[in-house]
Amino acid sequence: MKAKLLTLTLLFSMVAGYLMAQAPQLVNYQAVVRDNQGNPVAAGTLVSLRFTIHDLTATGAPVFTETHNDTANKFGLVTTQIGSVNSLAIVSWGTGPKYLQVEAEINNTGGYVSMGATELIS
Repeated sequence: MKAKLLTLTLLFSMVAGYLMAQAPQLVNYQAVVRDNQGNPVAAGTLVSLRFTIHDLTATGAPVFTETHNDTANKFGLVTTQIGSVNSLAIVSWGTGPKYLQVEAEINNTGGYVSMGATELIS
């Protein structure tokens, strides 16, 4: 009986530890959006952000993409979570470097402007 209780306790502890170790598949992202003169955009400005994760290099094959439509606050700030539209679980993180490219479109102008790509590191 004592051995069964010990085994059950050990199993429960392992399962609880596994469940608590799972991190959300999201990446927080914030940016201050600026106009052509370098000033933060006005409150209420519509901002569309397109996120693409590239494999191996900044211009490598895209392995993830999603678009967020946000509204800038009074400081021109937009805040979102990458992975809240499409699951980041589809990315094979262990197969080499990954690069995040961010593109922005302000007020539905019809074209995205690349803000560059940078390597994602832990």
